[in-house]
Amino acid sequence: MGAIASWTFLLVVVVVVGVLSFFMLRAGVQNDRRIREELYLTFESTMQQHGVRTYEILKESIWIRNGMRLSELHRIVLADTGHYFLYFQATGTPPYFAPLTEKRAMQASAGKIGIQA
Repeated sequence: MGAIASWTFLLVVVVVVGVLSFFMLRAGVQNDRRIREELYLTFESTMQQHGVRTYEILKESIWIRNGMRLSELHRIVLADTGHYFLYFQATGTPPYFAPLTEKRAMQASAGKIGIQA
């Protein structure tokens, strides 16, 4: 009878750990989605503040928080005015929005040189 009790206890532990893991994973996915939405909303707000109504994203790099690193959004943007911009934002910091030359924007969007804020 002792062996059956041991196996039953082990089965209960495995099920409990599995259920807890599932809920932790689900919470993590929801948190990642929330962070991504916040980054995108801040981007939209920044575009409006700078008078950019329409734009084309030439390059995007997004990093959602993993451990100690902050979530980040980098974009090379062609605005409706014909000007190019670098957009960078990390969670908890104000966005960085700077003009780029067409040559620099094309190089960065082609991946020939990295994006540096």
